Amino acid sequence: MIDVTKNSQFAVGTDIVFIPKMQKTIEENPNFVNKIFTEKEIEIAKKIKVPYNFYATRFAAKEAIIKATNGLYDFKEIEILKGNSGEPIPTIIGHLEYEIKLSLSYDNDYATSFCIVQKK
Repeated sequence: MIDVTKNSQFAVGTDIVFIPKMQKTIEENPNFVNKIFTEKEIEIAKKIKVPYNFYATRFAAKEAIIKATNGLYDFKEIEILKGNSGEPIPTIIGHLEYEIKLSLSYDNDYATSFCIVQKK
């Protein structure tokens, strides 16, 4: 793995989440959402009739970013909001020295994410 936090130009990360497992985790442990997602992310999810795909894609994105940054940040420090066109807007809160390109996708039972993290 390339460590973008040191001397590298960029790093990549990817993750895949089984959506039914995410749903089961949320249903069995309501505190899970508050431990992993920011208040803004939770507010977006509350507006969605069935939010499990939303949570699964954001979880995969956060995992991908954590992998790309060599585990330096935790879930709540990473926020994935929506742009005007619905595109994901990722931020490592308080660490604006990184530019993050992010792709999210889901289909049936799986959500996936791929990211490229670069120093600005």
